[in-house]
Amino acid sequence: MKKIISLLIFTLAAWGFALAQTSGAVVTTIPSSFTAEDQVKIIVDVSNVPNLAGKEPLYIWTWEPSEPAPGNGGWDNSNEARKMVKEGPNKWSWTITPTQFYGKPPAEITQISFLVKAKNGNGDAKTDDIRLAVAPLVYVPTAFRTFPKIVGQNEVVTFYLDQSLATDLTTQRMSPTHARIWLYAGNDSVDVSKTVTLTKVSDKVFSYTFYPPKLFTIPAGKLITRMRVVFKGKGKDANGSDVDVESPPFDYGFDELK
Repeated sequence: MKKIISLLIFTLAAWGFALAQTSGAVVTTIPSSFTAEDQVKIIVDVSNVPNLAGKEPLYIWTWEPSEPAPGNGGWDNSNEARKMVKEGPNKWSWTITPTQFYGKPPAEITQISFLVKAKNGNGDAKTDDIRLAVAPLVYVPTAFRTFPKIVGQNEVVTFYLDQSLATDLTTQRMSPTHARIWLYAGNDSVDVSKTVTLTKVSDKVFSYTFYPPKLFTIPAGKLITRMRVVFKGKGKDANGSDVDVESPPFDYGFDELK
C-alpha cells in the first residue's frame, strides 16, 4: 500500500511539474475586445513559460472554431503558415480576422482556442491551452460612431453624426455643416485642428471620410491614440435669428493596428 501511495504522490508531483513548465503565458490583444469581423493582433509573451522561453521561432496551433486551411501541420513539424511574428524577446504575435482565417460565419465564432508551440512540439514545448472570447456582433446606435468600428491611424475612417440620437438640444436642433477634428498622441495635440465639410447621408445623419496621414501632418514614429470631433452649424437664438453653434466634443480612441 505504501508503494502505491508513494507512486501516486510521485505521479501527481510529476504531472504538476510538467504543467508548471507549460503555464505562465501572458496574452494581450489589440484591440482589447473584438468581433469575428474585426482584425485582431494577438500577442503572447512566453517569458514565464519555462518550456518555451528562449526558443524561436514559435507557431500557433489552433483548433476552435476549426482548424484553418492549410492546417496546423504535424505536432513535430508545424506548418510554416502558422509561424508567429517576433515582437521582442519571448514576445510573439499573430494577426487575423477570425471570419477570414477560420472560414466560418460570425455566428459560429464565439471563442478562439489555441496554444503556442515550438516547430517541434515534442517534449511539451508549448503553452497551456489559451481561449479568447469573441464579442458578439451587436450594433448599438449612438449619436457619434465610426466606420469601421475599430480603426488605426493609417486606415481610412468615416465618422457619423446621428442627430436623432443626440442627448443635448443644441446638437438635436442645429443644421450641421462642418466638423472640426483634432488628433492626439497621448495628451499632446498633433498638427493643428482641421475644419472639414460634412456630407448629408440622410435626414439628420451626416458624415465625413478621411485618411489621417493625408489630412494631418503626423511626425514619423508618432502614434495617434485619440481623435476629437466637434460638429458645427447653424442654430436659432431666442429671436429666431441664425447663430453659429457647435456640439459637445466626441472622442474616439484609435487602435494600434499594424
